[in-house]
Amino acid sequence: MGSAGLRSTNDYHNKSRAIGIPDARIETSLGDPDWTALRAEFPLLDRCTYLNACSLGPLPRAGREALARYAADWDREGTPVWYSTWLPLLGRLRDRLGQLLGTPADSVALAPSVSVALTTLASCIPRDAAAGRLKVLIGELDFPTLGHQWLSRGELDVEWVPSPDGISVPPAAFEERLGPGVAVMATTHLLYTTGYLQDVRALAELAHRAGAFLLVDGYQTVGCVPLQVQELDVDFYVGGCLKWLSGGPGTAFAYVRPDLIDKLEPRGTGWFASADPFSFSLQTLEFAPDARRFETGTWPVPSHYAALAALELILDRVGVDAICRRLRGFTTRILDRCEEAGVRTLTPREPEERCGVVALECDRPEEVEAALLAQKIVVDSRPGRIRLSPHWCLTQEEVDQATDCVLTEIKKGR
Repeated sequence: MGSAGLRSTNDYHNKSRAIGIPDARIETSLGDPDWTALRAEFPLLDRCTYLNACSLGPLPRAGREALARYAADWDREGTPVWYSTWLPLLGRLRDRLGQLLGTPADSVALAPSVSVALTTLASCIPRDAAAGRLKVLIGELDFPTLGHQWLSRGELDVEWVPSPDGISVPPAAFEERLGPGVAVMATTHLLYTTGYLQDVRALAELAHRAGAFLLVDGYQTVGCVPLQVQELDVDFYVGGCLKWLSGGPGTAFAYVRPDLIDKLEPRGTGWFASADPFSFSLQTLEFAPDARRFETGTWPVPSHYAALAALELILDRVGVDAICRRLRGFTTRILDRCEEAGVRTLTPREPEERCGVVALECDRPEEVEAALLAQKIVVDSRPGRIRLSPHWCLTQEEVDQATDCVLTEIKKGR
């Protein structure tokens, strides 16, 4: 945006408010969802059985309409659209993300990806940590991005916390390795390869007792597990709208515990992270007083249109509680059918230790994935396993039938 665009608006202070945080988060109370009516929001579900919602959620009609609205708004106004529409939309997105996470919106920063959010947060840690606290603990079943982030920082040592069963990394395994040299425990809320849902509150207690930060990657969890991040007592929580939220790529976020925000300063930044970006100050840097200080430069606005539309669909018409109940029912049935078929699973049986993901042992996962796709059943493969994450608008009959097809393909060649 150039200075001409700024001069075309009338109220400098309105611009500053638009880039900031809206008022208190909205509370909603939803009844039992009408799953049949909601299914009409996802045309893809009429063309295939979608068991890969934890990789890329299907595009809702509301998201498609939002993308068209983005183009129309841009074409109608040009530069002034930033202040009439786009910046207020970003503020609403932060507000609704705050509602999703159970936290004030001013503790949530937007990011174009979880990798960017992690990079920004990781850059803050050594500055605030006490001298000598240069070790990071990471569970050995965590997503590669989490490990790569810390391995790329030469001043930090990384220690891997082993899994005793290949399914989970219990809090006790982290506790054994906590000590004076640990600055951060970094792990994922729901393990992407097994569907194990970690006890984040227990991890927070352990980390804080040892004087360490807890950073949780909730990408696999947001939208399928109800969250109250402040009650979980995490220091940092990152996630995105790509998966269960059906918001597409380009919209991620970072929650930072409110009392930490003004103590942390990123080592890299962008002009929209400053307290007053519209002052165009070159020779001084004052970070925003809220979580916006962890943002960077110009936002991927079309992605945010789609993400907000999908997020409001879930918050206003569905409810994460309802999604969680439905997915736990689906995954229980999948686990039962796998047991009956004699196919080993790598996912906990206890409902409170899982949600929407079931991992099945498979010695030729890519071949099985391709065979199922030919039958219009969309699954995901990982080394040594097939991963099922059914969309919450499927019917139980569809999930049962697709699971039977998955089991048939896995058992071929035995």
